[in-house]
Amino acid sequence: MVAAMLQRGEEISSPGPYRRSLTAKARAGEFSIGPLLRGKANDAR
Repeated sequence: MVAAMLQRGEEISSPGPYRRSLTAKARAGEFSIGPLLRGKANDAR
């Protein structure tokens, strides 16, 4: 979740509500950190 926040950095005006939103999406199965991390790994290559 922190990786998602860092990736969007300046786009996030209120980190608290953004974090709660990501948490709710993760609980509902609508958010997964895996694709984000794989994308970052591919960017590093």
